[in-house]
Amino acid sequence: MMDYVSIVRTNHRLQRAATRLRNINREINEYYWGYRVTPEIIDLRNLALTASLIVDCAIRRQESRGLHYTLDAPDKLPVARPSVLHNW
Repeated sequence: MMDYVSIVRTNHRLQRAATRLRNINREINEYYWGYRVTPEIIDLRNLALTASLIVDCAIRRQESRGLHYTLDAPDKLPVARPSVLHNW
């Protein structure tokens, strides 16, 4: 994730991360259904799923937002939007 899905992103690196995560998720799934399930394999599965969701969302977002900047749309300035978390 640090290598491909950092604060500064490109479509190429995001696609590469998605491909690698598909392979990782496939291997985890094979292990999950073929061997004894342990808390560690469940944690690994959950981490890989979370990483996949982050990458999928980043691929769909075409503009820079907040701290995350995409080099593939340099003409679009980052958009600061209020977060619901700031209302606590």
